[in-house]
Amino acid sequence: MLNTVTSEFAKLGYCLFPDVFPADRVTEMRTHLAAATRAQYAELPRHYGEPHAADLFWLGVCTAPKLLDAVESIIGPNLVLVYSSMFIKAARNEQRVAWHQDNTYWPSVEGTEVVTVWLALDDADVENAAMQVIPGSHEGYRAMEMVAAGDNHTLSKKVEVTPELEASAVSLEMTAGSLSIHDSFLVHGSGANHSARRRAGYTIRFCSTDTVRVDTEQHPIPVYLVRGEPGPHGANYVDLRPAAVAE
Repeated sequence: MLNTVTSEFAKLGYCLFPDVFPADRVTEMRTHLAAATRAQYAELPRHYGEPHAADLFWLGVCTAPKLLDAVESIIGPNLVLVYSSMFIKAARNEQRVAWHQDNTYWPSVEGTEVVTVWLALDDADVENAAMQVIPGSHEGYRAMEMVAAGDNHTLSKKVEVTPELEASAVSLEMTAGSLSIHDSFLVHGSGANHSARRRAGYTIRFCSTDTVRVDTEQHPIPVYLVRGEPGPHGANYVDLRPAAVAE
C-alpha cells in the first residue's frame, strides 16, 4: 500500500488520506479556531499564521501520530515541522488563492523533500472552493517565476500557467478530518467561495531531515524535530520526539 502511495505521489505530486481525524476531534478543532480568531481579530481572518508556534493545541494537531504516519509514507521517517497556517474562506466570498508553488515563500528552506499537509476542518468540495492542483507540475522541481496576483487574492504573488495546464487541474474534495499532502513545487490554488458554507483548511509544512536544510537563523519560528533523526543540520532544531519530551 505504501509503495502505491509513494509512486502515485512521485507521479502526481499529491495524494489524499481520508478520515484521518474523527468527527469529535474535528469539532474540537473548529471550536478552538473560533475561540482563537475571536480573541485576535475583529472579523474572521482569511489567513491565520503559525498557530502551532504559539498554541499547544495546534502543535498537538500537527504532531498527531496518524498525521505523521501519512507524512512519513511520502518523505520518510525523519521529519521536521517548519510552518503552519490556517486558510479560511468565508461563505459567499470572492477572495481567491492564485496559482502558486509553496517553496517560493520559504527562503530559509533548502531542498526538495518538502511537503504541505492540507487538513480539512470543513467539508471541502467544488461548491465551496476546494483546493485545486495541477497534477505533475512539480516535475523537475523547478521554481516558476512569480508575478503580481492582483485584486481579491489572499496571496500577493502568483505563477502564470498555460490554458492547457489550467484545464488539467483537479479539485481535491475531502470530508472534514481528511487531509491531502502535496509537494512544495506543485502548482495549486483555489477559487472564490460562492456557496453558503465556510471552507477552512489547516496547512502544515514538513521536511525530511535527510535531504533538507532549514536555516534556523533565517527561519522566523522554531523548527521542530517531530519524528526520526535530526540529520546533518539538526543541531538547532527543537526536539519534540516523545522520548525527548518525556525527559
